[in-house]
Amino acid sequence: MPPEPLGSAVLARPGGAAYDTVRSRTVLFRPDLSVWAVLGSAARSSVADHNPRTVHWRDLPVDPGLAGVAPTRARHADVEIGGMPGSPPWRLPLRTVLSAGLAWHPRLPLVAGLVQQGDGLHPWSADYATRRLTVHQGVRAALSLVSRRPGRSALAWCADGQSALLALPALVATDLTDEGGRGRAWSPMVYEAAGPGHVAFVPGHAELLRLAGASVSVVDPATGALRTLTPPLLVGGLEASPSGRRLLVEHSTAADSGSARRPTGSGDGLVWSRAVLRTDNGSWTAVRATTRWATGHDADTTASSTVVAGGTAIELRTLSDGAGPPAAQERASASGLTVTHDVDDPPVWWHCLTVGGEPAVVSRHRASLRLRAGDDDLRVALPPALGRLGPQAAGHDEAGVVISCVQDGRAGFLRLDRGEPVARIALEPPREEGDSPLESSWATVEDGVPRLVTRRAGRFDRHELRGRRLERVHGTVPPPVGTAPSRTRGRAVPPALVLAPPPGGESARLTHVDGPARGAHTAAQLLWIQVRRSTGAPTQGAAADGGAPVHLSGLRSRTWLLDLPLVWTADARPDAVRQQIVHAVDQAVAILRERPSRGGPVVVGGHSFAATVALHALAHCPSLAGAIAHSGCYNRTLTPEGFQYERRSYWQVPELYRAFSALDFADRLTRPVLLVHGLDDTNVATPPDQAVALYRAVVATGGRGRLVLLPYEGHNFRHRESLETVAREHDAWLTACAALCDHRAESPERT
Repeated sequence: MPPEPLGSAVLARPGGAAYDTVRSRTVLFRPDLSVWAVLGSAARSSVADHNPRTVHWRDLPVDPGLAGVAPTRARHADVEIGGMPGSPPWRLPLRTVLSAGLAWHPRLPLVAGLVQQGDGLHPWSADYATRRLTVHQGVRAALSLVSRRPGRSALAWCADGQSALLALPALVATDLTDEGGRGRAWSPMVYEAAGPGHVAFVPGHAELLRLAGASVSVVDPATGALRTLTPPLLVGGLEASPSGRRLLVEHSTAADSGSARRPTGSGDGLVWSRAVLRTDNGSWTAVRATTRWATGHDADTTASSTVVAGGTAIELRTLSDGAGPPAAQERASASGLTVTHDVDDPPVWWHCLTVGGEPAVVSRHRASLRLRAGDDDLRVALPPALGRLGPQAAGHDEAGVVISCVQDGRAGFLRLDRGEPVARIALEPPREEGDSPLESSWATVEDGVPRLVTRRAGRFDRHELRGRRLERVHGTVPPPVGTAPSRTRGRAVPPALVLAPPPGGESARLTHVDGPARGAHTAAQLLWIQVRRSTGAPTQGAAADGGAPVHLSGLRSRTWLLDLPLVWTADARPDAVRQQIVHAVDQAVAILRERPSRGGPVVVGGHSFAATVALHALAHCPSLAGAIAHSGCYNRTLTPEGFQYERRSYWQVPELYRAFSALDFADRLTRPVLLVHGLDDTNVATPPDQAVALYRAVVATGGRGRLVLLPYEGHNFRHRESLETVAREHDAWLTACAALCDHRAESPERT
């Protein structure tokens, strides 16, 4: 039977599916919690938001209209500001507000953000006291690398009501001639490297700077006049100092210049740095990458941590605005307060604040809290079973230092009082039996009063710390914000089934993904593999964290997750790894098919490396009815220097590479295979053309394959139209595999 043609069914028609009807509501508070903003957007981004002119720098999609890395989240469609006394909430007449965060002015009733109009990105500011909105359409803003660093902002308020932002750098004419006026000479490209090492032909740092470079600038909110402070930079975030006279600029530089070896870390070849930028004269002073602003007073004080001979040191520097050259002012401004911690008891959390008008540092250690302010060095014991601290608030009230915290699902404050041997906790009042869990909390210490806002089941409550008790108080709060419906809400989460371990291996775990399963009697069951590396010790094992992948949402068919730990030793052989995979999959299939209410054929699936494992299982487990593979590497010669948990090269263990190259065993994939791949997958191991090659190989050897290529998708799928398509393709494939199994059962002579 010839494979079913793809036709036009690869992309879903926008507007008619569940992903379009789900809305996401994000709540942002002004730092003093007096005013709030609710930003509404679709839960998933749409392909309509994708700029077809987007290009890739390594794995980063750069949108030329935004002059930066394209956001992965959906663009906010509306903004509503509330909390003003005596006034109803104000909905701003804005659409396509980007999720680069809002900037609240610390003293004035102003908030700023970015809005996309056509192909351009522009800053806007709103006075929520007078309800006046200004969009600076004459200013072209840039996003640079802000969306690459979650939680960073592309805007900041400066002194005199001016705002700092990232702007497009001035265009520089390209000189296509040499000094003599002649055209540039032809020149070959020559490369040389000495191994062993990995040679990767990837675009360099200069190319990313050309695509996403932006100049830190200051705009006058009244006139829209723009003043440029820096040359083009790759900026990850801006943070204004307490006085507004300086900016802490997070920016990136190249990490692999001149090196033929693969960079460590994320592999994007970037190193993040920080610098202090004066907004009046543009002077630039490099600081440590751990630098942050100290809060709670008007002086500009930086705090940074570094590893020293005695352990970890936290240094505070108060910056001066005295006379003399700017660079000399900054150099002469060291405050001299350095807090050194023992090497065997480093701080696991620290925050800089103000105590008695002077900068101080509070830090958490294994069993104690430490407060260093001037000549005072206070240490107190931690309460038993203390949960997480801050970083939302750390401040000083009349009695001592308070720090926001969460313990046992309740938000509150930790108080550090002089003369007390143990820090004390004041938590929000206990809730009624069966109340919803804590979703979010916001805290501040304003005018010496610790305040807290909590959200449970989408509803907000205000609290104040009064003496030793945290009491619920009246005050304006955002309207209830609906949370995304949970597939398990109202039902008990099914326990995981622990499978018997293979010889010398670790137990796999089988968990049912709760869902509607409408029409499940007509479809096969989906066994989705999630792979992790085992420690090698035969234990009961812990399930992989994170739950069901998003691409399994919306399935009508019954779905199970197989958490598969692989013992992959330095001398691993193909048969040892195969035994672990087959052992776990065969057990899972036997369990699923023996259940009377959930019986039926089983189709195995996986994403990325788990896609290869799923196909490996299909080739060696006759009990499987088919396979679904997402974004896999099917030709391991693309990564001859190592892959996943394997560190030996292809030339050392070619049999292991072939065992996990589906192209090498395509003739054994005799049951149906569905391949799904993003056309913009920039992973060096998983370009889309090798998925096409496997599809052709499966068909060439007599198998049945279906190939779904998703435009505008990378290694992971994020657009709602793509997710709708994946859900429909999964359900249709599971139904087809079940029908084929029934047909084979009726005609055994044709199997």
